Amino acid sequence: MNTMFFNAVSCFFVCAGLIIALILAINVIFHRQSMKIMNIVWVLTGLWGHYFALFAYYTFGVRKDNMVATVPMENMKMDMKISMEMDMSEVRPQWQSITLSALHCGAGCTLADIIGEWFTYWVPLQIGGSLIAGSWVLDFVLALILGVFFQFIAIREMEAISFREAVSRAFKADFFSLLAWQVGMYSWMAVATFILFKDESLEKTSWTFWFMMQIAMLLGFMVSYPVNAWLIKSGIKKGM
Repeated sequence: MNTMFFNAVSCFFVCAGLIIALILAINVIFHRQSMKIMNIVWVLTGLWGHYFALFAYYTFGVRKDNMVATVPMENMKMDMKISMEMDMSEVRPQWQSITLSALHCGAGCTLADIIGEWFTYWVPLQIGGSLIAGSWVLDFVLALILGVFFQFIAIREMEAISFREAVSRAFKADFFSLLAWQVGMYSWMAVATFILFKDESLEKTSWTFWFMMQIAMLLGFMVSYPVNAWLIKSGIKKGM
């Protein structure tokens, strides 16, 4: 493998992810999502999703659920504009709803992996004498915490229910989706670590490591998508 060439390719894709995340961050500042947590989800998706993230955002992520109607009111000198927000999960195509649900789950995983990998870079954590196992276990725990938190915020925005019920439903809705995402992600990182780069160290400070993480996130999305479809169909999770 041409290390210099592959490092250049990795640098290109990682930098592209950072630029696209910045583009999405600027967009959500001026075009707020009706569900606040999605403002963060789109930015985190841009880090690994690249042009797929841009396509998804501009195809069905840009806020189009704000319909403004002008209703004449009797004995009033002015018309009154009434903003009606609709539940877009009921009107958008199913594949879009499933995609948004998977990306919502993946955002927690993405943030958790960034935090976890940098934490274990500075504070090495071993499990069974393995640094990789230590990193992956920490990543999973953080992903579960952040994923449930993201889901909790979404549920509380959609429904006025108690804190305890919201946490319980968030855990049920996100656990299997998150597990599927992490399985896809870990599978690719195992291939990268033990097969593709078995003869050289895949340093966390390298462009190549984070390019592999971008691919891992894509695999995580692909594995998580059918799980989210099942969760939504079975009523365990509400489509976004």
